[in-house]
Amino acid sequence: MFSPALEVLYAQPAVLAPPDVSFDGFLRRFPGLAEAEAVCLTGSIAAGWGNTFSDIDLYAFADTDIDLPVDETMEMWPGKDPALGLSWNRWIGAYGDNRVDLKVWPTATLAVVLDRYLATEVEFAATSANFQDFIYRLSVGVPLKNPDFFARMKDLLDRSSYRRALARASKTEAENALTDVAGQLDSGDAMTARVSATLAAWKMADSSLAFHGEVCRGQKWLLRRLERTPECGITADEYRSVVLDGARPGESDADCARRIARWTQAHLVRLEDRILSNPR
Repeated sequence: MFSPALEVLYAQPAVLAPPDVSFDGFLRRFPGLAEAEAVCLTGSIAAGWGNTFSDIDLYAFADTDIDLPVDETMEMWPGKDPALGLSWNRWIGAYGDNRVDLKVWPTATLAVVLDRYLATEVEFAATSANFQDFIYRLSVGVPLKNPDFFARMKDLLDRSSYRRALARASKTEAENALTDVAGQLDSGDAMTARVSATLAAWKMADSSLAFHGEVCRGQKWLLRRLERTPECGITADEYRSVVLDGARPGESDADCARRIARWTQAHLVRLEDRILSNPR
C-alpha cells in the first residue's frame, strides 16, 4: 500500500522576527558576498509590496565563484542559457526566521540580455520570461553594495528599446484578444468572450505600463503597478471597477464582454497615439 510520509526539515516559526535587510546583516549569513562586485535587494520587498511571508530576494553580481552557506535549510542549483552564453547560481534557504532567494549573476548579464535592444529599435520584445523577470528585478533593485554599478545598469535599460518593444508586444496581444472577443460573441460563446475581454484589458494595461517604464511581469501586481504609475492613464480604481468587479447587475456574459472590450479599445486608441508620437 502506498503510504506517503512528510518529513519537516526546517519548520517555519509561528511568529516571524523582522529581518535585517542591511548589507552588514546579510554578510553575517553570507560572508562570501563581500567578494561580489555588486549586491542589491530586489523583489516585492524592494518594490514596497512585500508581506510577512515574502521571500527576501537578493541579486549579486560577480565574475568569480561566491562561497555560499551549506546547511540543512538550503538548496542551490545552477541555471544556464546556452543561446546567450550566460550561467548563474540560485541559492534558497533560511535567513533568521525568513527565507532568502539569492541569485548570483555575471556582471555583464544585463548588457548581454539587452544587446539587440541597445543596437537597434526592436519592434517586439521576444526576451524569455526568465530574463524579463531579471530585467524587472534589476530595475527595482535597492543597492546594498556598489550603487555605481546599478546606476550603470539603469542607464543601459534607459538607453535600450526594451520597454517600447515590450509595450508593443503586449499591445499586439491585447488586439489579438479583442479579435477573439468579436469572433466568440459572433459564434455565441459569451462565456469565453468574457474571459478574452478580461485578457485583452490586462494586456492593454500591461502595454501602457511598459510604455511608461514599469516592466514588472507579475500579473498579481497589476493594481499595484497602476497605483505606482499614474502617468499611464489608468487608475487602479478604474481597472478594478471596469474589469475585476465582474458583471454588473442584470448584465449578461455577452454584455460584460462588450463593455470591457469597448473600454479596452478606447485605451488602446489612446496608447497607439502615444506610441506613434514617441517611437524612440
